[in-house]
Amino acid sequence: MKKIIIPVLLAFTLLMSSCMSFSTFEEMASVTDTHTTEKYEYQTNAQNTTTVHVETTGPQENTTVPVFENTTAAAETTVPQVTEPVLTRPSENTTAPIVIIPETTAEAVTDAPAKDYSSYTKKQIIDEYAAALNKTRQYQGAVTVDHTEAFNADIKDAHPGGALTELLASNIVKLVGSEGQQTLNFSNGKAVNKDGETVPVLLPQRTDFSLPESGAASADIKEENGRLHIKIVLVPETVSMGQVPAYNASAIGYLDTSEMSFSIITISRVDISYTGSVIDAFINSDGFIESVTYTINMSTYAELSGMGISGYGTLEGAQTEKWVLKW
Repeated sequence: MKKIIIPVLLAFTLLMSSCMSFSTFEEMASVTDTHTTEKYEYQTNAQNTTTVHVETTGPQENTTVPVFENTTAAAETTVPQVTEPVLTRPSENTTAPIVIIPETTAEAVTDAPAKDYSSYTKKQIIDEYAAALNKTRQYQGAVTVDHTEAFNADIKDAHPGGALTELLASNIVKLVGSEGQQTLNFSNGKAVNKDGETVPVLLPQRTDFSLPESGAASADIKEENGRLHIKIVLVPETVSMGQVPAYNASAIGYLDTSEMSFSIITISRVDISYTGSVIDAFINSDGFIESVTYTINMSTYAELSGMGISGYGTLEGAQTEKWVLKW
């Protein structure tokens, strides 16, 4: 019994293994008849048509057809029985894609876009002037400057008048600044004036420029003949004796009333109204200040006594300084 069962089991096992072997669709389709020759054409979904020429000769066994993604047989729906494909060149009517090779050119150098000064805010104009002033002061070379200074004033409402008021006016003029013109030779941003004082180029001389936007009543900027023209008018401010006008001090300068001490005159009160000081500057194409005119408009009211006389009066005028830098 065992001699019969064992051969049967072996045969059954071989039969099952041959029946259960997995064959893909492509493998089953690859079985061909002997001595056949067939030709098939495949057409892809792309715009250009590619012809695939396939030939089969002689008996074939277990050959595998190549898998073409997204392709459809042009003439028949039956999967052809083929051997390894022989790919032919595309037909002459097939148009190859045009490849455009850009020309090699030197990198174009473009200028920086021009600034639209018409849309500048007050802060932008102040910053533009500050940048030019700082650049000018930081210049390490030598530069000659023509400096002109003047003070024009009219006495208003002086009581009782006479020599006392005239003396006060003349002393204020001397205190504000010496009139006249001088040429200063600056080196590394500093020069010695005719009074032997070491002064920085341009104003303010007591500190760095630091005018806030709130300190400008108006600001204008425009281009003129290759130069930048900036005009800033300060907000009016009034201070009493010993006080410092914040906006004028940060942008130009001011009359220091703490220095007003005279041997024969006692000043009991001083009020100074800065009625709108002006910075009028031209900046060259290199970003340095070429010229600038400072005008400090002010009205000074003072009460004083001396030589047995008491009086009061108002002095209205303007101090003007012009700096012309010869680069």
